[in-house]
Amino acid sequence: MKSSKRLVDVLDENLPDKLFWDKIFAKLGLLQAKIESYKGPSMNIDDNEYRWVTDRLEYWNSEERVLMKEEMQVANKMWNKYNKGVV
Repeated sequence: MKSSKRLVDVLDENLPDKLFWDKIFAKLGLLQAKIESYKGPSMNIDDNEYRWVTDRLEYWNSEERVLMKEEMQVANKMWNKYNKGVV
């Protein structure tokens, strides 16, 4: 028996969960703001952590590139560092 699914429907099933990633990258935007406020007005925009977060946000906005497991771990460490226990 033939499958009743169209190719478009099958391809859509393999796309990342956009709502999930929208939430993750919104939190990454908060992390970017927290880094800015933590480091203050003397912060250099070439700061390694700030640049890392900014680059990931730019990839998401231009290509909808999701984070790899290792990138999620790095982001989590930075979140814990700059969030100071506030969720």
